Parts: sequence; C-alpha cells; structure tokens
Amino acid sequence: MRPPTGHLLRGVLATAAAGLAALLPLAGTATASPFVGHAHRTVTTADGETFRLKLAAAPTVLPADGGTVYVKGSGYNRAQGIFLAFCVIPDGVRVGDPTTYTSAPTPCLGGREAADGSSRRITDTGTGTPGVTIPYEEGGSFRTTLNLRPEIADGVVCDVDVRCAIVTRADFTATGVRLYDQYIPVRFARGTAS
Repeated sequence: MRPPTGHLLRGVLATAAAGLAALLPLAGTATASPFVGHAHRTVTTADGETFRLKLAAAPTVLPADGGTVYVKGSGYNRAQGIFLAFCVIPDGVRVGDPTTYTSAPTPCLGGREAADGSSRRITDTGTGTPGVTIPYEEGGSFRTTLNLRPEIADGVVCDVDVRCAIVTRADFTATGVRLYDQYIPVRFARGTAS
C-alpha cells in the first residue's frame, strides 16, 4: 500500500499548476510540499480585537528567472490596510516565530504599476493605484497574484545575497506596527529558467 503522502504531493502539484482557483484551503495542517507555503498567526489589537491571520501562496519554488505566484489570505483586520509584497527577510527574523518580527521586511521588489504586478495594497479605503490597490473581501480575505523575479533590488539577488519571502505587513498608515507581518519564503530553482 502506498503511503498517503505520495497522493497528497501529486495533488498539491496539480493544484498549484491549475492557478488561482487551485490554492489549497487555508484551514488545516501545513503541507510537506515545497511548492505551497502557509503562514498563520493570531493577533490582538490595542483595542482588544483578535484576528486569525492566514496566508497561502503557490508555487513557492520558481524558475531561475521568476514567475507568477497565486496568493490567498483571510482573517485580516479590514480597518487596517496591508501591503502584500516580495521582500527581503530581515536579519534576526525566524519565519514562523512572530516574537522575532521586530523590524519591517525591506527592501521589497518594486511594483507601483498595475502591469508589473509584484506588489499589492489591500485596503477598504478605496484610494490607491488602480490594479495595485484592491479591496478586502468578506472576512478580511483577498485573492491575487504576484509576479516575482530574483533580483529584488539593484545588485541584490534572492537565494544568493539574501533570503526572500512573500510578506504581508501594515501599509503606510501604520508602518511601525508589526502585528500583520507574515512570511512565506520563496526560492528560485537555479538552472531552470522558463
């Protein structure tokens, strides 16, 4: 009898290839597949509201020259806008341990134009760059894509010079707030340019 992990892995790979609709549900345990990433944390704001933030992304291993990642989040505070971006993981941050999330993830891959698609601002304020700024959906959720490449800044390359991740963080209305920081590491498969 085959172990169930083989079936799970094949299912995850087929799902990731299918696109945005293929994102795995956010509830449940983390997968063993390197191609789907999950992050979650529970936070309480200064006014006592509790939010259970969940983030998923697929694929998390991209060709050497980059590619498109499908991202889904839920449980975010609709009263606080966030940035969804591809950024350097700061020194001292241990992914999965929010007690180490003490500084903002930066630098991030630029993406102020809708055609670029490498970052998003998610907010209910209705202001921002069309195609870059999107509203929250019910339950503080969102679904979108990010177009990523390994050179995150001039002369700074992910997997060579720095560790990089898809992140959420509070937008420019609360830049010092670390409650909404989440990380899903992304790698680039050297020698497999598309």
